[in-house]
This record gives sequence, structure tokens and C-alpha cells, in this order.
Amino acid sequence: LAKMSLGLDEQHRNARKLSMQVEQALQAASVKSGSSEGMEHLKTAKGNLDTIRGLLTSMDQLVGSEPAHKKDMWKQKVKNVRDEFGSLNRAWETENRKQGGKMEEEAEREALLRGRPDHGAGVGAGAGDAVMDVESQQAYKRSAAGVDELEQRGMSILSNLASQKDRLKGARKKLLDVMNVLGVSNSLIRVIEKRQTTDLLLMFAGMVATVVILVVVWFYFRG
Repeated sequence: LAKMSLGLDEQHRNARKLSMQVEQALQAASVKSGSSEGMEHLKTAKGNLDTIRGLLTSMDQLVGSEPAHKKDMWKQKVKNVRDEFGSLNRAWETENRKQGGKMEEEAEREALLRGRPDHGAGVGAGAGDAVMDVESQQAYKRSAAGVDELEQRGMSILSNLASQKDRLKGARKKLLDVMNVLGVSNSLIRVIEKRQTTDLLLMFAGMVATVVILVVVWFYFRG
């Protein structure tokens, strides 16, 4: 109800502001990756993402009640917010997997170090194998996180390309409209020029006729 009581413009401003806060929180989480502080930043980002999702739902409902001449503009604005939300949400999921993986790695390492006995060469070798297994798992998780990040970047690039394609289509349509208007304007100019020439000829003809009539009248009365 609180969201619906806000106007469309104010909800759009709030959504854009929250998007910037999410981006900042994700950057801070990346810097503090693997720590409790990093997880807190992720929780903050998640809460803001949930709020943006609710604002998008509310804005979709309000756009339908906008006047016809503003509806297309607001549809595009809401679409831009939704695209940005999708990109940020995917970035959050990637960072969440990285954070969870790092915290799990730390927990496994600590558990291994706490449970590793200090006596017996055979036991030491077994512990060494276990360490290698953990390190292999960590390497695999880092590789998977790297692949996820590359996939995220690819999706973001494709999304940007699609947005640019839509903008180019709109610019092309406007250019064609302008060219059509210019074509009509040129036709009008040619008609006006022809009319001006005709009017000029009629004016000269009228002047000549007037002079002839005056000369005839003058000779008539003189004779």
C-alpha cells in the first residue's frame, strides 16, 4: 500500500537509488570476500533487490494508468530499471556463490587443521592427501566461479547490445519520419514558388493592360 501511494516518478527515483546502493554493496562484498562483513554487504544488497522487485511490480501497474503520450516513455524507463535489476541480481548470485565457497573453504581448512594429529608418518601422509583434496576442491570452485563470472559478463554484453539495437531502431524511425516531413516541405516550397511566379506574371499582365487602357482613353478624349 505504501508503494502504491507513491507516484510513478518517485518510485522510479527510489528504484534507481536502490540500484546504485546494490552496486556499491556488491563492490564492498567483493573487497571483503569470504568474511562476515562481506556476507553482511550481500544481505544488504539482497534486501535492496527485493525492494526493487516490489517497486517494479508497482510501477508496471501504474504505467497502465498514465496518459497515452507518456505511456511509451514510462514503459521504456521501467524496462531499463528491470534490465538493470536483472543484471544486478545475476551479479549478486555470482558473488553469493563466491562468498559461500570461500567461507566453506575456510571452514574445511580449519576443521582439517583442528583434526590433524601430529604423530605418525602414515597419518601425516593421510593428512597431506586430505589437504590436497581440499585444495583441489577449492581450485575447482574457483574455476566454477570464474566461469559464472564470464557467463554473467557475456549476458550483460548481450543485454546491452539488445538495448542498443532497440535505440537504433527508434533513431532510424525518427530519421525516416523527418525525411518524410522534409519531402512534404520541399513539395510545398515548389508549389509556393510556382504560385509566386504565376502571381508575378499576372501582376505584370495587369500593369500592361492598365497602361494600354489609359493610353486608349487618353487618345479617345484627345481626339
